[in-house]
Amino acid sequence: MSQTAPYGKWESPITPDTIVQGSISFDDVFVDSTENRVYHIERRPEDNGRYVIVDTLAAQDIIPSPYSARTGVHEYGGAAAIAHGDIVYFSNYVDNRVYSVKATPQKSFDLPEPVTSENSKYRYANFAVHPVRHDLLVSVLEDHTVDTPQTVISTLCVINTTRKAVFPLVVGADFYASPSFNTSGTKMAWQEWYHPDMPWEGSFIYVSDVLVQTDTIVVFNKKHVAGETITKSVSYPTWSSDTTLIFTSDELGGFQNPFTYSTSTGLTQLVLPAPIAEDFGGPAWTLGNYPYALLDDPKGGDKKYAAFTAFREGRNVLYIASLSKPHQLVKVMEFPFSIAEHIRGTCGTSIVFTASKSDAPGGIFLCTFSGTSFAPTYQTLKSSSSVSASGNEEYISPPKPMILYRDGKPLYVVYYAPKNPKYGGSSIPGERPPCIVGCHGGPTSMEAQVLSWTKMYYTSRGCAWLDVNYGGSSGYGREYISRLAGNWGIVDVHDCQDAPKMLAAAPHSLIDGARVALRGGSAGGFTTLAALSIPQDTSYFKAAASSYGISDLVSLAQFTHKFELKYMDKLLGGSPQEIPEVYAARSPVNFASRITSPLLVLQGDQDKVVPPEQSEKIVNTIVEHGGADRVDYHIFQGEGHGWRLATTVKAALQFEHDWYDKKLL
Repeated sequence: MSQTAPYGKWESPITPDTIVQGSISFDDVFVDSTENRVYHIERRPEDNGRYVIVDTLAAQDIIPSPYSARTGVHEYGGAAAIAHGDIVYFSNYVDNRVYSVKATPQKSFDLPEPVTSENSKYRYANFAVHPVRHDLLVSVLEDHTVDTPQTVISTLCVINTTRKAVFPLVVGADFYASPSFNTSGTKMAWQEWYHPDMPWEGSFIYVSDVLVQTDTIVVFNKKHVAGETITKSVSYPTWSSDTTLIFTSDELGGFQNPFTYSTSTGLTQLVLPAPIAEDFGGPAWTLGNYPYALLDDPKGGDKKYAAFTAFREGRNVLYIASLSKPHQLVKVMEFPFSIAEHIRGTCGTSIVFTASKSDAPGGIFLCTFSGTSFAPTYQTLKSSSSVSASGNEEYISPPKPMILYRDGKPLYVVYYAPKNPKYGGSSIPGERPPCIVGCHGGPTSMEAQVLSWTKMYYTSRGCAWLDVNYGGSSGYGREYISRLAGNWGIVDVHDCQDAPKMLAAAPHSLIDGARVALRGGSAGGFTTLAALSIPQDTSYFKAAASSYGISDLVSLAQFTHKFELKYMDKLLGGSPQEIPEVYAARSPVNFASRITSPLLVLQGDQDKVVPPEQSEKIVNTIVEHGGADRVDYHIFQGEGHGWRLATTVKAALQFEHDWYDKKLL
């Protein structure tokens, strides 16, 4: 028989301990094409936040403690490892060196062997093995010898793993990504971009000829394939043959669609019969997160196909397309996953990837396509939920995507209702649930419809949860992203205020509009702080939580990392020198005296993206203006931009829950 209790006060078996112990996060999956062996990188919060390479099918760790396969390139990292011929190469976060390790099955570890010299100022990522000289790796190299955002140098380099020496390869751009060799190793493609662009705003793909020398390789005859500054972005180059390059571009209609480029004819063509108003891939915040993989001809012929994921209504669909002329769309199919990432091809007509679901745990999956219809069969290689999380599935609140309209323009949100099988509702007649509004980071990102046990922690206790993909979010095309251009701190704030107000009012009437909390991290933390301090009405949110949020835009523009150093030039409409009045007017720290809503602030002491001063400034200002009773500040030792240690994950969740319990409920 179901019970009743006030919303927000329901008892739940989902605890900080079960969330940490029951959830496994996967940072990457990659394939040794010579052996058709699958590896993945999983995070171990209980093991000092270590990133461990695992032989997926053998369920065997490849690297021992304290090695951690993680890279600090662009601070957000990604693509920290590659495998070829039973050798795994990886970037070790502890000392920033690249190591090799033999990945054959064994009972004891082979100790990794360094293949780069000792220099913690060099960071490596996004490797490519030369198809003929397997001892030569191309890598993104980020040089922090002079370690300021203005002086960090990014290049492509060659790592000679035999000589353990590093040679320069491509220099001159502000950023590089995705080096890729054709099948014979005679050509190489890569992506590069320049300040003030982010890679999804304006970027380039180039192809060069390759000459192998005794100890290294050199590139020549550099040719521009696609992309422009400011207006056209291109991403994810890879070769389907010796002369055909695949990549994505938003040049037709403002949505990322797949293209081919022929080195024989110099022609670029859309892979699809016509442009599709869907993004084939998201913003490249991390390296190596390809949204597609190549497939062989199911008939055994020479034709090449590809499996592409694309965003439709906030979640992925799957396309199969022919890469041979004439290009044709073979199939579009519903995908049993909300989001799939790190799509990698295996031998034949199979792909492997990390994926999340909305109503069940995600994990690492193998998809095998059969016949000319490419009928998919899915196999779970490893679940993202451990045994300790089982039994809580009936507490999962399914996402309800909604499109809200104001002045004819869409606003995309995802609503999660309270759900607990032991409770039939509130014990207070007519009560509607309090609501926690989630504001995602980026800001050029999106909150996907994927299972989050943190969200379920609250919905199982009788709270509603509302994710707002405010104007500027990705996944809905370049025009929707451009809503935030020059308007950061305005459009996002209005959207995060308007969405819960609309859901509280008829005809929805889903939540209690008088009990709404706002929370966000990084750029979402900025929006949270701005919503409490800058609008005419700063009292709407009854509680708030900012994790590593931005409070001082002028300071951030000077001291953030290189990758995002000029990001705000677009988001605010210029540099601090060009529009100082805008930076001042949008910085929450300048209006901290107006903050009356109870505010929880959480911060990592090693954060290079949003330095701790950003949190400390606004906390101190609130206290100086007599608000010591409405602000609470916690700094976590050894944490950077985001929580990786189990103790931090649990403590942060408990602090936030206690804050809402006291201030919102």
